[in-house]
Amino acid sequence: MTLFRIAAFAVLFAALSIPTFAQGKIKITKADDLPRRTITMTGKASEILNDDAQLARLTDEVIKNLETDLVKYDIQDRSTLKSYYETLMPCYFFRNNYDKVLWCVSKAQELTEKNAEKLTIVPFTRAYISAAKKVGNETSDEFRQVFIQEYAALWNAMPYDEVKDEVEASKGRMSLFNPNLITASIDSEIQPFLDNNKNVVPEGLVLSFIGIRSALKRAPFVPSMLQVVTDLYERNATKVVKKDIWAERNAVFSQNDTGSPVVVAVWDSGVDMNIFPEIMRHKDKSGKNGIGYSLVESKNDGLLLENPQGKITSDVKRLQILTKGLMDIQAAINSPEADEVRKAVSSLKKEEAKAFNEELSFYGLYSHGTHVAGITIKDNPFARLLAVRMGWDHRTLPPPHTKEQAQFQAKMYGDIIKYLKENKVRVVNMSWRYGAGAYEGLLSLNGIGKTPEERKKMAKEMFDIEKKALYNAFKSAPEILFVCGSGNENNDASFEEYIPASFSDLPNLITIGAVDNEGKKTSFTTEGKTVRLYANGFEVESFVPGGDRIKFSGTSMASPQVVNVVAKMLALKPNLQPKEVISLIEKGSDTLPENPKLRLINPKKTLELVRPW
Repeated sequence: MTLFRIAAFAVLFAALSIPTFAQGKIKITKADDLPRRTITMTGKASEILNDDAQLARLTDEVIKNLETDLVKYDIQDRSTLKSYYETLMPCYFFRNNYDKVLWCVSKAQELTEKNAEKLTIVPFTRAYISAAKKVGNETSDEFRQVFIQEYAALWNAMPYDEVKDEVEASKGRMSLFNPNLITASIDSEIQPFLDNNKNVVPEGLVLSFIGIRSALKRAPFVPSMLQVVTDLYERNATKVVKKDIWAERNAVFSQNDTGSPVVVAVWDSGVDMNIFPEIMRHKDKSGKNGIGYSLVESKNDGLLLENPQGKITSDVKRLQILTKGLMDIQAAINSPEADEVRKAVSSLKKEEAKAFNEELSFYGLYSHGTHVAGITIKDNPFARLLAVRMGWDHRTLPPPHTKEQAQFQAKMYGDIIKYLKENKVRVVNMSWRYGAGAYEGLLSLNGIGKTPEERKKMAKEMFDIEKKALYNAFKSAPEILFVCGSGNENNDASFEEYIPASFSDLPNLITIGAVDNEGKKTSFTTEGKTVRLYANGFEVESFVPGGDRIKFSGTSMASPQVVNVVAKMLALKPNLQPKEVISLIEKGSDTLPENPKLRLINPKKTLELVRPW
């Protein structure tokens, strides 16, 4: 499973609920305790999409199930509750129950902590309902005119300095709109799901059909909606300039500084070691710069990078642009690279979609670890880089995870930690995470398991094998500090039980969230009680294989910022232990403007606490 898709299946199959505290409700404190349900469909995917009667029946069944959960469960995670209402919205919308849709909008806003996100919840839906109530005939020219007026009024009433990122994100999403890609998913992704499960599928699949129908319903309005947000952006883009706080916080080491070598490990999807100076590449006892494993074939293949030959057929430079563009669109960044993605996607034919997605997925994996590595050792001649590669699956429809793979992975975790200890590694970056929901989704996708509860049990068994092994491996190396990214799903790492991000009681592990160049939390960053520090994960420049430099965004870029500081601290004071390192970083940090309980790293201040005077 790819690094970027690692939590997607968990999101699809998670049930959702609402925060209430009446007596008798069942308290839910983690995603694994949420209910699983199946639903039976009739016919081929393309037939179901156009079967109004069947979709109405299925939607009513989903609504009933979710409304029952509202009464039955007391779920402790706000992001999950918000997702619950956002799931109900399109269901009610499909059934033309507009009052219920607006009720869901208000509930979702109540549960949203980020003000920009609160302001920009479903402007299309609100404008559409307002126009429907004023005009009535939803197919008339008058309706379209009123809809666009309402849509523009919603956006123009918002304080632009607060919603600028959401404006760019909406502009990016609508620029990517291509009905060919929407319908392509019916045959390439949904139909195999139905075939593998004999049409008895997780309840969430109904939402895929409702989502496609909703997207196609929006299609005639997209050009006008895009013009609204484009005009808004162009009127205000030059007025609101983000201040970059990171240059003044940076701490640069040079060859003239005094320090000790520090072995830094990047545990990721592979690193092109050849682009880094030889003196900064650590060699193990066999003369290699690291070890590599394939999680697809369950073997130690001894490579730091998969050979891209045969998997990359397009021009690599173009793939670099498209990869950055996709990350920019996710992070609400308006850039030339994002424009290239929009052009590419808008011209894609239905039969080209699968190959396009898989090649980009592969290149994303291929480039990810090298980009992370460049951040970890930047401006630090005392860093000695070591790579640990894990090869994930890049395919659109990956095979199911197995118990044998889980056992291989558990042993691999122990072997990796042993290797890190043998090579005197002091700090490790891990810009990856996953939960049991990912395996549950793969089992369901491939039709493994007779019931949702059986799949849940199988997934948990495999996940627990790996979770226990990883936890014990970390615990066995108290001298090594492990630094991980929280995730890019705007959820709670602890509730989802992501590993390693949810490990809370290890003194040698810390989880990092992402902020932008102003020091404000990004719209995508995963949060939670284990996310103790935040670092820059917005438009961070580093290397990709071959030596080109590109700006990527994500918590994958925030985590190595902390590793970079740690490596410099250890170069100055090699005897510092993980607990002391974390304490000094926190002591040198600042509070986040929107939440004084959260800390923003300040490398310069932290190193001033460490430097010997």
